[in-house]
This record gives sequence, C-alpha cells and structure tokens, in this order.
Amino acid sequence: MSAFALVAEPDPALSAAQVAVVDALGLVPLVAQDGERAIWLLRRFGTPALLVTSLSLPVVDGFEVLDWLRARISGRGAKVIVTSPFPELRAFAGALREHLGISAILPRNASPDALRAVAESLLKGEELPAPHSEAALSASVNSVRSMQEAPRDPRLDWFVRSAAEELHASVALAIVAQGEGRALVSAVGMDARRWPVLGGIGRHVLGAGETLVVADAFAHPFFQGDVSVMEGLVRGFAAAPVLDAAGRTRGMLCVIEPKARLRIGPEGLVRLAERARLIGTAIPTLEPGVGRLLRASRRRIIEAMPDSAPISSPR
Repeated sequence: MSAFALVAEPDPALSAAQVAVVDALGLVPLVAQDGERAIWLLRRFGTPALLVTSLSLPVVDGFEVLDWLRARISGRGAKVIVTSPFPELRAFAGALREHLGISAILPRNASPDALRAVAESLLKGEELPAPHSEAALSASVNSVRSMQEAPRDPRLDWFVRSAAEELHASVALAIVAQGEGRALVSAVGMDARRWPVLGGIGRHVLGAGETLVVADAFAHPFFQGDVSVMEGLVRGFAAAPVLDAAGRTRGMLCVIEPKARLRIGPEGLVRLAERARLIGTAIPTLEPGVGRLLRASRRRIIEAMPDSAPISSPR
C-alpha cells in the first residue's frame, strides 16, 4: 500500500476536513470514528506515515490507541498529531509526549491550514518545539453545600430517563444551571445527591463546552485517578454540554457505566449531544439578567466539583 495516514476522529465534519488535508499531502487517507476501528486499521495496514487522532475517542480511547501503536517497534516511525478541545488533556498529553511518541498537540478547532503546516513539517523530518504549558482549570474546590438544588423538573427527568434507555446506559445524569447558585439535577441509576462526586470529569465539559467520552477510565492515564473512578462510581463516561439559545454552556447530560467499558459509538455520541441540545431548548433560562446568572451558576457548579487528579505515572 502507498504511504497512508490514519485519521481517527468521531465528528464527521471535522474528520472530513482532516482527510482533505491528508489527501492534499499526497497520503492515502484511512478513517476511523472510534478507537477500536483505528486499532483494526493499524493491525491491517501497519504503521502509518501520519496519525491524526483525537484524544477522546469512543469505544477505545485515543491514549489506548497510542499505547497500542507504541508497543510495536514499527509504530515508532509514525508521525503523530493529537487533538483535544480540553486544555488539561492537552497539557497531560504534553507531559507524556515522549513516552507516547506524540509529535504535535493541537486544539480540536485548529484550522486546516494549521494542521497542514504542522503535518508538512513533521513529514519533512523537522522537529517541532514542545507545546507551551497551558493554564489548567481552577483547582479551587468550594463546599458542595454552597450549591442549592432547584426543585425537580419533570421535563429534565424525562430527558434523563430517555437518554438512559436510548443509549442502553446503566446511569444517566443531567445538571442544568438555573442561576444564582441553583441547579436542576436529575439522575437515573444512581442517587442524584452524589452528582458532585462525578464532577472531576464533568467539569471539563462545563469548562470547554464540548462533548467528552472516556470509554474506560480504569485504563485512562489522566482519569483513572479521579475520585469518582476510585470510589467505583464510574468506569465509562460520556457527557455533552447543555447549551442555551445563544450557545452558552449551562450544564451537561451524561451517561455512565460504573463497572464496564462504555460501548457508546460515534452515533451514540451524536444522539447524546442532540438530547443535550433539546434540554437547553425545552428548559428555559431565568430572566432577567440571564447571561450573568448563567455564568455565575455555571462557575459555581465547576467550583463545587472535585478536581481530576491523576495519580498514575506514565505506563
């Protein structure tokens, strides 16, 4: 087979843009929307000249894909570009850059021109400087008692139940900011009062306003030390942001497997994101001054959540 590139990205639009870049570089593009498919393609076709992968892939995580590739001697010839919308994941990947053979780290919204420039430099054998350290989310943790739960909303309960049923998840949870430190909370399959314990993962979704999937936190070098994982509440996790009409993040909808891998695929992530958008539409924000209230309430949700604190060393 001619020199090829593997693009591993669950979002079809972003994947198409990355494939166009790869094609323009004269490489044969192979595409995977989840990590399991990515590993299958690597088994089938060998080491790619270029691997462009999201760090958050469904079924099998991007870190696992890199681990699999680097465990094979031939895999060390590949140029690897990883992407993520989450600053802390990018910073963590930077710390493991040499261990995992990562050549470059880019934000998920990097332009095609930026991706092409980086890929061209790597394929020419040029060494790129290490990425600048990125500011992490605030590590301050306020008492969860500072958050007040608003009265239950039957509409939110319905969305949470239907998400659990449609995606065949053991647990589903939604948190929606209502302003002035109040939040609507609904859960299926767990005690809703335990939602702050799950925040070490969910705070990244609230902070970045992007969907996050962690197929197996037990094997994830960043999230395996999270308090929710260590307490046995989470093994697999996927969360999508709840947005208001102006596109501001006001909460999240997530599905969880406490004891098993989360087998949700790319189509499941799309459905999860669609349901999260519907929540933002069906449950109105508070007026007046909704923008200020939403920002304050979202900030207090993030601050009430425990930080993700990985305790593992690079594998």
